[in-house]
Amino acid sequence: MHSTQDSRAGTRELDFVARLLRRPDSLAAVLADIIRALAPISVVYAVVALGWVETAVMMLVFLGVLLARAAALPAALDGATSALLLAAAWFSVADLYARIAWIDLATHFAVGAVLAALARIMLERWDAAALAPSPGRTSVASVVAGALVGAALGLALSVVWEFLEWWGHTYIDETVNVGYLDTLSDVAVGGLGGLIAGAVLAITSRGRTR
Repeated sequence: MHSTQDSRAGTRELDFVARLLRRPDSLAAVLADIIRALAPISVVYAVVALGWVETAVMMLVFLGVLLARAAALPAALDGATSALLLAAAWFSVADLYARIAWIDLATHFAVGAVLAALARIMLERWDAAALAPSPGRTSVASVVAGALVGAALGLALSVVWEFLEWWGHTYIDETVNVGYLDTLSDVAVGGLGGLIAGAVLAITSRGRTR
């Protein structure tokens, strides 16, 4: 039993590396990789010209775009994930969240959606909780279930991010915005983005392979 589980774990790790190192197979995949390449460039720039807080944020973005590639997302979703994560980080560096009110909620909604989709597909790859799409026609029940899973992932990831913001405000930089209304609004729109992403993934699941 243990040998079978170890073998499956080893196969998954090999698949993870293979997907990470695979060559782009379309123009959209090439464009996604070009956008992704901006992440390590942003890390280097943050190290040289910004502070260690900004460097940490850019490193998180770099991790996110690597996971997006390893998950073998559809090229359009892959590129959108990288672009939105980079935009979210640079909006923070440019202090746009404080200067333009609607950008904060819009970014949390969009990032919540793509991260929930990324998490859902990564769980599918690892056969977690039998989340891989089933063959056959998409049903209302499967769309509702997908939306609920997406909402749960979006809410969970939003809570993690808000905790990081609280930690940053408390121990690093008091200018980080952690107000009660801001936190609840960010979590709510992140969950909404995840819900919509989960429903869309369920609807399009027939064209997605594991």
